[in-house]
Amino acid sequence: MNNIVIGAGVFGLSSALSLLEEGEDVTVIYGNHSNIASNNALGRLDSVLKGSGSSSHLPQEINIKNGPMRPENQQKLAHESYLKHKEYYKKLKNLSDIDYVLKDILTIQICFNKEEFIQIADSASHIQSYGFDMTLLEGYEEVSRHQKEVSKDIYGGALISGTLFLNSESFVFCLKRSIEIKGAKILDDLVERIDIDKKKIKLKSEKIMSYDNLIISAGPWTKKLVSGIGVDIDMYPAKGEIIKLYPDDFDLNYHIHGPCSIVKKSDGLIWIAATYEENRFDLDITNKSKNELLNNAASMIPCIRDLQVIGQTACVRPATKDGMPIVSEVVKNSGVFVATGGGGWGLMQSFFIGEMVKNMVIIKE
Repeated sequence: MNNIVIGAGVFGLSSALSLLEEGEDVTVIYGNHSNIASNNALGRLDSVLKGSGSSSHLPQEINIKNGPMRPENQQKLAHESYLKHKEYYKKLKNLSDIDYVLKDILTIQICFNKEEFIQIADSASHIQSYGFDMTLLEGYEEVSRHQKEVSKDIYGGALISGTLFLNSESFVFCLKRSIEIKGAKILDDLVERIDIDKKKIKLKSEKIMSYDNLIISAGPWTKKLVSGIGVDIDMYPAKGEIIKLYPDDFDLNYHIHGPCSIVKKSDGLIWIAATYEENRFDLDITNKSKNELLNNAASMIPCIRDLQVIGQTACVRPATKDGMPIVSEVVKNSGVFVATGGGGWGLMQSFFIGEMVKNMVIIKE
């Protein structure tokens, strides 16, 4: 079968990989968007804790109920996605000869008051059921024994093992190289029109291509593409910014998680992530976001303010209101599918979403 994938972010590339593993023919239309979210993501894989860049838009009552934990509707998907990454790492590293540095970094979940501490303590058995280890850190002094220079305003915390980080840019490069090795065709072009009756697409280059199955994974551009065939999907662009700091002599030994994530990445820099703005479709970096991230980070580690900001990135993610991705055939029996809406967790969900797309396509065949 002739499968065309629109989009070379992690959902598109993972969908292509899953189809290729089943012996399918795949062509990926790569729009060459250098600032796609996949390239600029923090690269955090965590099946138990939520993220500042992916949960701040959820209703307040949900955030209060769950505290630092993921909402219930996301937990199964998150855990299965996390396990898929552990399964694929060595396989793709060996296939592509590209190491995207999948690394386990201990997390300290920060609690600012008694209520937050009780919430994380009550979640211990749940966290451990996913294969993560957790040790409660009672009081500021106990937290500071692990990570020096934390704020004295901290009530306590939890030391959690299992959180993984990867180099997102290398991960995208590894996926692209892997599908090329497996026989995918990659075209640097843009799709201008989809004709679902004739099962053809028209490219910006004026080229017309036929398909048996069309998978639209064009990130925040997906909604516009499917609107051209009279379909509306419930997703929107969400802008996120990250800042990168030079560590100087500050020794950051853990992933510090609370109102933001603070972690030393494989490039040697300290990353602070991430902001979240709904319905923003620009890549401008802003002082507002930089200050928000610095303030959130300094509430946990005050000396962060003394470090030099040497980089700032902005990206636009395809997001949904409930934080769940959209994977479906958009018009019944059309062979046109969408895989989008990963928001701040698209990178982690990638392999699992790719498998979902493969299953839908194979079942249709």
